[in-house]
Amino acid sequence: MKRRLFYFLERLQIKRSERIAISLLMVLTIMMTFAYAGTDLIFPEPEFDYSVSDSIFAAKSAQLATEREKILERYRPLDDVQMTETSLIEVEKDTIPPDSTKESTKAVSGSLININTASAEKLQELPGIGPAYASRILEWRKENGSFTFKEQLLEIKGIGEKRLEAIQPLITL
Repeated sequence: MKRRLFYFLERLQIKRSERIAISLLMVLTIMMTFAYAGTDLIFPEPEFDYSVSDSIFAAKSAQLATEREKILERYRPLDDVQMTETSLIEVEKDTIPPDSTKESTKAVSGSLININTASAEKLQELPGIGPAYASRILEWRKENGSFTFKEQLLEIKGIGEKRLEAIQPLITL
């Protein structure tokens, strides 16, 4: 066996000083392995008592749960026992009609407005027709002549179906 090891080392062509260094490193490695592995055998660690940490954890958890419940009480709806019809606040309905009829009453109070002969001020009395629309209507009249039917107002930029519906009963040709 010794002979085979010797021939094996000869084949590897390792010098004697290298063999000694490798041997010392292997011995040190083995000794350190046993030293670290054996510390648990020589100096066993005392077992940790988890009951103390469990009781601390349970106490903190209970404290956090009660704090959470206190916070959530503010946001929960009333129970059925506390909820009655008298606790609901009744909101009065609006008694004043919206002001959208104000503009249409201007034109209705007088006679119907003739869109072929009306001035810009008179056209502005129509609901939804301001100075810009009134000037567009006057320009359309200059370029195309008189309106022959009410639906021709749709050709004016900005006047659509809804606006035409609002002013149609208030105009004449």
